[in-house]
Amino acid sequence: MVKNLNKYFVVILLLVLSIPSFFILLNRGFYEPHDLHHIADIYEMFRAFQSGQIPPRLGPDFSFGFGYPLFNFYYVLPFYLGAMFFALLGSLTLSFKLVMILTIIVSVYGMYLFLREYLDKFPAIVGAFLFLYTPYRAVEVYVRGAIGEALSLSLLPLVAWVFVKVAKKPTAKIIAFASIITTIFFLSHNYLSFLSIPVIFIFVIPLIINSKNRKTIILSLITVVLIALGISAYWWLPALIEQKYIIATTPFPLKDHFPFIKQLIIPFWGYGASLWGPNDGLSFQIGLVNLAVILILTALVIFFKNNFKKVTFQISLLVIGGFLLSFVFMNIRTLPLWQLIPFHDFIQFPWRLLFYTTFFTAIAASLSVQVFPKKVKYILGLFIIIAGFALTVNYFRPASIVYKSDNEYLARFFANRSVSGETIGLSKDYIGYSEDYLLLPKWVEKRPISLPMSEIEVSNSAKVTNLQELNPIKWKADIVATSDSLITFNAYYFPGWRAEVDGKNTAIQIGNPYGQIEVKVTPGKHTVEFLWLETPLRKVFDYISLGFLVSAFFIFFKSRK
Repeated sequence: MVKNLNKYFVVILLLVLSIPSFFILLNRGFYEPHDLHHIADIYEMFRAFQSGQIPPRLGPDFSFGFGYPLFNFYYVLPFYLGAMFFALLGSLTLSFKLVMILTIIVSVYGMYLFLREYLDKFPAIVGAFLFLYTPYRAVEVYVRGAIGEALSLSLLPLVAWVFVKVAKKPTAKIIAFASIITTIFFLSHNYLSFLSIPVIFIFVIPLIINSKNRKTIILSLITVVLIALGISAYWWLPALIEQKYIIATTPFPLKDHFPFIKQLIIPFWGYGASLWGPNDGLSFQIGLVNLAVILILTALVIFFKNNFKKVTFQISLLVIGGFLLSFVFMNIRTLPLWQLIPFHDFIQFPWRLLFYTTFFTAIAASLSVQVFPKKVKYILGLFIIIAGFALTVNYFRPASIVYKSDNEYLARFFANRSVSGETIGLSKDYIGYSEDYLLLPKWVEKRPISLPMSEIEVSNSAKVTNLQELNPIKWKADIVATSDSLITFNAYYFPGWRAEVDGKNTAIQIGNPYGQIEVKVTPGKHTVEFLWLETPLRKVFDYISLGFLVSAFFIFFKSRK
């Protein structure tokens, strides 16, 4: 019993230390962060799975039931998890909270594992603690509710850990394991995960430099990334290729959201929005403790270089450099450099680089503690833990707690949906909801403003009988036409929709003004069917992903080399 407690002491300690950060999420009620619409996204992912989509791409209930292929472009991992929790527990708000709690727990353990590859146990605990109790983490969870970014941040040190494992011992089994973890990371966020790979690589540079097997390590790490790209190809390749089909504008231009230097340094807390100018209601502070440990590490590197081991000194330089680069690029004077990135406006908020300052400062805390003699090491480490907790713990709470049912939220985000199914009539709460995060297909002139009379409609010379919803992405009806007639299926057209008349594939026309699906029929009796399928190109990517996934598991369980 005592041996088991000693074995799992750090695991238990880190869990206990993290409880204050999510304890309020265990209570009844819910909070309403900026990205509250992620409740709708969890529901639509569940509906996508329910409709038999493998992999899920189309949310069938968006835009007055016209549907939208959100998961063809948006990150998917948080909603896979949320849909799983919803299927098990039947609560959307609880599912949202559980995903957020999971991000907190994974981040603490992931950071500890990563830091232990270079440092002693206590400094690793200090770094893992500061990685959690940092202002931006509280912003992610309790203010923005940015479920994808929070999950990506939590996985960042875990990916760094497996990269270091590969660099230290590049066996086939470790490469396969690292590939799976990296794939999960890629699926957690659109671009932050991909942008983070170079950041993660810098922590294996010292290992590569100091190794005799440089070529093997480099090829192994490249293999990890290539396998991860292969497994996740079903998602990122269609997103990249089919981006041309949607309106590439965002309501949040990058140039409007650069924080001022004082906002990064001076403590401020608020639950408001990111605005143009210095009067944001959102906190952009890096954190006093975080800034202090960067200054301490910098001073140690300059004045006490000999106290470092060779590898930790090299990592310290990289951490300081990474922090300074992140800090500088949050200044509006770097806008011309940002504009060199083709998709810079999709990043939207330059202050998202707090994602990296949070990571770098946690590592800086561990490195600083590691350098000092044993007695000073514990004093400094405890000071960082106590100060970090005292200065941030009050941020880990929402502005308010509300007590609303899932159906009240679904009424806000959908025209006619409840947990139990379709509702009668139009939700009044939904009428004023803009869904501006859904970038419409280019052929859609405007978003609908009301529910259609029927999912399938016909011109005056025809009649619909026996209309059936076989599942959310498959509709069928019998048509009686006395002359050539136009059949309208009220869904946004997007590659993947298929129309069949009397069992035969039929050419689709795109109607106005909603980009709705239209087909023509000749006089007589017909059976029409509209269904969502994987396009041939997407199928190719699906099989590529499946092949890479099977290969990774085969290598992990079977390979001896």
